[in-house]
Amino acid sequence: MENKRHQIVNLFRRSDQVIRSSVEYRVKDTGLHRSQHRLLMILGKHPDCSQTMLARELEVSPAAVAVALKKLEKSGYIERQSVESDNRMNHVVVTQKGMEAIRLSCVYFQEVENALLDGFSKEDLEVLEGFLKRFIQNGEDFYRPITEKNSK
Repeated sequence: MENKRHQIVNLFRRSDQVIRSSVEYRVKDTGLHRSQHRLLMILGKHPDCSQTMLARELEVSPAAVAVALKKLEKSGYIERQSVESDNRMNHVVVTQKGMEAIRLSCVYFQEVENALLDGFSKEDLEVLEGFLKRFIQNGEDFYRPITEKNSK
């Protein structure tokens, strides 16, 4: 049984690698890295989100978000506009070029999802969803006490 559990966890790791590789391969012609696509997608859905919220959503540091935003700005995907009430604050605005990248990302991500889930019935997807949710919950239940203990 222990060997089977190890095999299953390795299949999850491999699944994650396949998803990442598929997305990176599909979006490589856009000139954007997969993480830049994710950042643009978040900005597209939540145009008023802060750098801190972006960092939390992407599970990276605010400094990493600042670097990514600077690259996106330099490439013309976003603009920073001063907030009228506080010139120290910037509002990030997705440009037309950025909106087109978001649109293409949605198409590409849908293609990857369709390819990866090809041949799964509706019932298969429901069962898989339940297993994945339980797997994620087990992981969160495992590491939450550890992270809480370490943050004290």
